[in-house]
Amino acid sequence: MVIDKLIFPRAAALAGACGAVFALAGCGGGDGGGSAPAVNQSSTASSPPSSSSASSSSSSAGVQHILFVGDSFTHGRYTPVRPYHSGGAAGSSSASTLVVDENYGQTGARAELEPGPWGGIPAIFAQLAAEAGLRYDVHIEAISQTSLSKNFAAASGVIAQPGWNAVVLQELSTKPLPTALTGSSVSNPKDFCASVQTIERAVHGAAPHANVYLYEPWARADLAQALAGNTGAAGFATQYQSALGALSDANHDAYYNAASTDGAIAGVAPVGEAWRLAWNQGVANPNPFASSSLPLLWYGINAVNDPQISSPDYLHPDVDGAYLAGLVLFAQVTGTDVTRFGGNETAAQQLGVPAILAARLQQIAAQAVKQASAAPLNASAPAPCTQSQ
Repeated sequence: MVIDKLIFPRAAALAGACGAVFALAGCGGGDGGGSAPAVNQSSTASSPPSSSSASSSSSSAGVQHILFVGDSFTHGRYTPVRPYHSGGAAGSSSASTLVVDENYGQTGARAELEPGPWGGIPAIFAQLAAEAGLRYDVHIEAISQTSLSKNFAAASGVIAQPGWNAVVLQELSTKPLPTALTGSSVSNPKDFCASVQTIERAVHGAAPHANVYLYEPWARADLAQALAGNTGAAGFATQYQSALGALSDANHDAYYNAASTDGAIAGVAPVGEAWRLAWNQGVANPNPFASSSLPLLWYGINAVNDPQISSPDYLHPDVDGAYLAGLVLFAQVTGTDVTRFGGNETAAQQLGVPAILAARLQQIAAQAVKQASAAPLNASAPAPCTQSQ
């Protein structure tokens, strides 16, 4: 059985014999293009991926080495996602479901704020790869609350290595967005685009055949609430939905504009678009400030939280949101049709994602990658890469 592909055109061209490895850089939160690929729709969720299948990131040459560089939108911040499948041996280059945490035990700018070692969303990728029969050596280089530029300054020796087969970059959550949407002085879409280009050139200088990807994250509910105002005010729900849509659009446009401006990006992993599909299709609750029987993709708050928090967290992912992110990244990078895993997929079971929901999230992830488009969603706005705030 051959796994169906969701191939981004440039990714397929760059993959070659060395396959795909990617580094994911930037921060998810905690901070104060191309045409749509084709997919074979004949596959079913009940049929697991074959271990003999081919992939754009797999070859007979051997193990594929993948590095995720990022922050809390990469490591997930909370248990059980943060420590999931962590503990890969330092210096390892063998295929494994255990993730190598490049910053574990580091001090200074690379010190980890939450207890390590970390596995996070890269560990979901690693588990999916093992189930698909793909030989991946997965590494994470994550620094909480850190932009791409600061992350690269602290860990350029990790990121720009000749051994990586691909690199995926994810920026600090507020930086690619206009200040009008975030209220943050950190916002600087132009700097985000410059950081993408700096790191892409460094990666390709060390590993010319590597694929460089961008990881487009989800809209933050806390920012949408800040834009919409008092949660008890008349019309809040309408204002909130409008704000959430504007944030989602801005994320999309910033990441695709950065990719097209750079010109050497293999593709954008549309995680934010997958979250939006989950909301629009009634699979997940888009508004944590309103009662709903649907699951949240943001973390919120639990009876026991690691790390401890005193109020709900509506920016980082919970297990369902992290699982969806992992699925999209895996589908984008490897070309695998993730609907073949089915509801009993191992990572979903180990993280506590219900089987019915897991299968539905797989369908959404595949749909998001298949339908991905670089066309601006807010065509009236200036190109993000030209805007410094």
